[in-house]
Amino acid sequence: MALSPQAFEGLSESDKNLRRMHVRQRRAAIFVVALAIWSALVSEQGRADPFDSASGIYVSSGAGPTGVTLTIQQGARLMVYSASNAIVVRERSADRPWTTTSLAQLTAGEPVTAHLDPAGYVTSVDAQYTTITTRLIAQHDGALITTSGHAYRLVGAAAQIQPNWPLGTFLRLHVDPATDEAFAVTASSQPFAGGPLAQPIAVTFVVTVPLNTPTRDVVYMASDSASWVPNGVRLAPMSGNRWTVTLTLGKGSSIKYKFTRGSWETAETNQSGMEIPNRSLTITTTQDAQTVEDTVLRWSDLPS
Repeated sequence: MALSPQAFEGLSESDKNLRRMHVRQRRAAIFVVALAIWSALVSEQGRADPFDSASGIYVSSGAGPTGVTLTIQQGARLMVYSASNAIVVRERSADRPWTTTSLAQLTAGEPVTAHLDPAGYVTSVDAQYTTITTRLIAQHDGALITTSGHAYRLVGAAAQIQPNWPLGTFLRLHVDPATDEAFAVTASSQPFAGGPLAQPIAVTFVVTVPLNTPTRDVVYMASDSASWVPNGVRLAPMSGNRWTVTLTLGKGSSIKYKFTRGSWETAETNQSGMEIPNRSLTITTTQDAQTVEDTVLRWSDLPS
């Protein structure tokens, strides 16, 4: 941007210098803007579309203005994506082959990955999960506790079920491997075809408690398989300050646990009154039954 001689007519020398400075500043500003635009264009050509995929939990699908819509839960957010009626949907369990399905056949709570085009429209959806074949040993707070020692929380479509199945019911679960949440469950009184079941082992826990344990109190077991509820499993009293409970656990499974008198304020400690590490047991016996002997040295709310 050059100034004509007429632009300086009638101006003092200081005014001329001021006008020249303004021109230089405008030139510099135009150059910075042009450089930023050029850098953005080069960067855009060299990187992948940031919206090339979206992973989350399938919620629902429905009709949209130009095709269908897909609702996915991503963390605490519900995201709605548009897709054409020609969307490709694939589903598989673990490492089994992909099968072609449709959005209508997906189950609420199922983990999915939606693949998007540069405009943000979904072109295909992949749904992958793990199939667990097991047996039921307990139900607690919306979770199914199985012979493997795992607790599978029911979500999505499975959370709408009001299970009241007896101990030992055979289960087939469709599970999100990232969270151990079951979005589909089938129950049966007979074994399912395929899928090995862990050998059930009757594990009897016998724990000796301190002599100063209040006679009216009850001893409980808190464990990882029961979401660490402090009064998750009630024990039965025996002679000699001992308490007992028998759980059915799968061979090869493991369980972490502690003893309490119904709350974490009355949990077991070491002799000094300090918190102890979680007790741990892995079921390795080749027999149908196993007995575990434990001793509580002190309760956190009582002196030694």
